[in-house]
Amino acid sequence: MKEKKVLMIHEFKKEMLDLNLEDYILTFDDGLYTQYLFLEELQQIDTKKIFFISTDIICPEDEQQIGEFITCREAHQKYFAENKTAYYMKWSQIKEINEDQNCSIGGHSHFHKNLKDVNGLKELFDYLTHDTERMLKNFKENSIKIEDFCFPYNYEAPLYRAILEKNGIQNFYGKERIAIEDLL
Repeated sequence: MKEKKVLMIHEFKKEMLDLNLEDYILTFDDGLYTQYLFLEELQQIDTKKIFFISTDIICPEDEQQIGEFITCREAHQKYFAENKTAYYMKWSQIKEINEDQNCSIGGHSHFHKNLKDVNGLKELFDYLTHDTERMLKNFKENSIKIEDFCFPYNYEAPLYRAILEKNGIQNFYGKERIAIEDLL
């Protein structure tokens, strides 16, 4: 059997449901709440789906979420500038996704930092080690075991992969994925 190609999805829109999504492995980056809003429809698609979560960017359970469409870039700007998490999923929603047999949760770091500005190998090693430990601790506290990881900003440095592998991560996703927008 031919292995399926992998789609990269950030923002999900209703018109994407018209695509032959069952022909692909679907990967959802960043844990946007609008991805969760389409969960029922996505569950009907017979293919593997992985939702990559940055464990520091989670909406608190008691906070009202915003379901209006927003780009991932805009949601990140609101989070990093204003600490606004209302555009992201809650742990209860992430756990619900993880319970579906065709869905799984993967790691997408803890802080979702763009690493291009990190200078020096020791600084990079220390940062990646700390970030990975924090991410895994948050998943463990929420009873979620991950085996998949998607590199934030597609930063696929060998050092990053080695640290993740040392911590039990087995499957990696990054630049090889096809952007869903290329199919529209």
